[in-house]
Amino acid sequence: MVTAIGVINGFLGLGEESVYGTPVAASRFLFINSESIRATENKVYSPAIAKVSRQSARQVQGRVDVGGDFTFNPGLSYYGFTMLLKHLLGTVSSAQPDVTAAPTAYRHTFSLADALPTGLTLEVGKDLVGHRFEGCKIQSMRLSGSAGEMLAVSCGILGRDVDSIDDSEPVLTEGHIPVCTNATLSWGGTNHDVISFDIAIENPLAPRNFIDSRFTDEPARSGQRRISGNFTTEFQSAALWSDWRNATRRSLILTVTEAAIAGGYSYDLSITLPVTELQEGQAQLDTEGVLTIPVAFESFANASNTSEIALYVTNENSAAV
Repeated sequence: MVTAIGVINGFLGLGEESVYGTPVAASRFLFINSESIRATENKVYSPAIAKVSRQSARQVQGRVDVGGDFTFNPGLSYYGFTMLLKHLLGTVSSAQPDVTAAPTAYRHTFSLADALPTGLTLEVGKDLVGHRFEGCKIQSMRLSGSAGEMLAVSCGILGRDVDSIDDSEPVLTEGHIPVCTNATLSWGGTNHDVISFDIAIENPLAPRNFIDSRFTDEPARSGQRRISGNFTTEFQSAALWSDWRNATRRSLILTVTEAAIAGGYSYDLSITLPVTELQEGQAQLDTEGVLTIPVAFESFANASNTSEIALYVTNENSAAV
């Protein structure tokens, strides 16, 4: 009897391409919760009506489309997570915030860039085989959390092609997955009693198809970057409602902290949205119990603050990728 292929050894491998669409071996790996990355073989059929039956000779292969998403719980020491952040935002720099008091702590600061890095090769390990997706760009990342739950991440990708390879031998390590029991969210410098949150970073990208190939050239931006999200908090005053009604712009800072490293530094993820405007902020009397207020927001750049997001990860890795 043939053994069925199961999910006992599922993983995601990542490698940074130096030439767009030229696959490379995976150098970093992630545990994933789910994935839906697929290639679509677009078939093209001639509409000629010469015969009653559809003729096999009149159907040919057309364009190949690759895309989908995957979800995981990010360990703050995962190189795979910080590699994804680099390819989402653009660039990364690493430094030691305090060499004397915390000689093993490194802070990786991610910055926005107009042009995204060249691309990623993603390998989805499926027990006995691997599906290798080349020329992948990060179209979106969503970070979400609820009280008492692990931080969760969902990534959307746009790729070029796929092939089937022998499964890699992944190096998978557990690495300080933050739980939302030690997280803070502040609005305008004031911490709120937040029940859940969701932050989405979107890179609208479009494939670039030409008449000389079935596959896309390196995708290009098709619209403006957008950073938005929402959080739910207890309705304790009219301050959020007032900021929503008056279109008051303030900073929003989310920090998720894990184990201590040294010298007052810990494994952490910090996201600062310096110019943020509330898009919704109305409490609704729709059930018994504590009254809550769902808050929606969007982050912007302005003349004095050209970056709409500042993000860093602190861990004990000397490099981000």
